Amino acid sequence: MSKTADNLVYEVASILGKAVAGESLGAVEYETIDGSIDPVLAEVETIAYIGDRDDIPDKYFQTIARLVAVHAAAKFANAPVDLSAVRDHESRLQYLAAGGRSRRTLRVDAGVLQDRTRRWNWHQ
Repeated sequence: MSKTADNLVYEVASILGKAVAGESLGAVEYETIDGSIDPVLAEVETIAYIGDRDDIPDKYFQTIARLVAVHAAAKFANAPVDLSAVRDHESRLQYLAAGGRSRRTLRVDAGVLQDRTRRWNWHQ
């Protein structure tokens, strides 16, 4: 499953307390939040590539919403972006994008063990 940029705008508005249940966002709020989506997706593309802003994977959606919220909040407040919050959310995104652990036990070839033992005995 995936979410669209419109879903992202309303999720960010909810995080920022700009959304009122049952009402649509004002044009300024919508445009400010929507304008933050593409720069955030470009910023995190080396961590988790999202090719289409209208096809955001569910597993990344909440973290990307928080990142967009940090950037949009700075625009609403006319203040600098909170870089420590950005780092925290990017770290979470890296965790989500990392491959799962395989939990497989590696086996060592017996020939390698014998070769290592011969070399060790030779040096004594």
